[in-house]
Amino acid sequence: MDFKWLAKVVACAVAVASLTTGCATNPDGSYEYKRTAIGGVGGAALGAGVGALFGGGKGAAIGGLTGAVVGGGVGNYMDRQAAALKKNMPEAAVVRDGDKVYVALPSGILFDTGKDVLKPDAKDSLAKAAATLKNSETNIVIQGHTDSTGSDAVNQPLSQRRANHVRDFLAANGVPSSRMTAVGYGSSRPAVPNDTAENRALNRRVQMEISPNAKIKAQTSGEN
Repeated sequence: MDFKWLAKVVACAVAVASLTTGCATNPDGSYEYKRTAIGGVGGAALGAGVGALFGGGKGAAIGGLTGAVVGGGVGNYMDRQAAALKKNMPEAAVVRDGDKVYVALPSGILFDTGKDVLKPDAKDSLAKAAATLKNSETNIVIQGHTDSTGSDAVNQPLSQRRANHVRDFLAANGVPSSRMTAVGYGSSRPAVPNDTAENRALNRRVQMEISPNAKIKAQTSGEN
């Protein structure tokens, strides 16, 4: 599955709720996930409120990132990126997996059902994300996803328009367009089976895949 990281989010949340192991909080507030086998994901685990189970930012206060790197290499830089996004967007699911950071927002937070106009609260949330992303040395792929309800002829263009609007809003708030790509996948890449209302809500999402650019990789190549 292309979005195993989202299954990790669900599995970690369930682990936290049951006081079992499975995830840990780094000193800077970002989350690390143990690389062990993760079983099937139950639709009732999170539903549309996937990010809410992680609560607000933990650990030391994290400010917005700039191109300067204090130390610790790419991993440290992306940890700080994840922590800053989580602090600014507590309603989102934020995961760092390898050198990438993934951010997922349920579509219900961003858009009304079947619509592609950003809600006022969504704009507030995305403006906070832009404050973190605009000066970071990263590339961002914004991905729109729907559930399997309805036809591909409706879902795919809807997901593309939603991704476009998120990209355009971030650009209007200072994130360089040259660092962003918007892609709509419709219902072709579900995170979980579309077999319950809760799962379908989880599949209706906009994701950001954030990766270090060539400059930051070169700048930190001797620090890992």
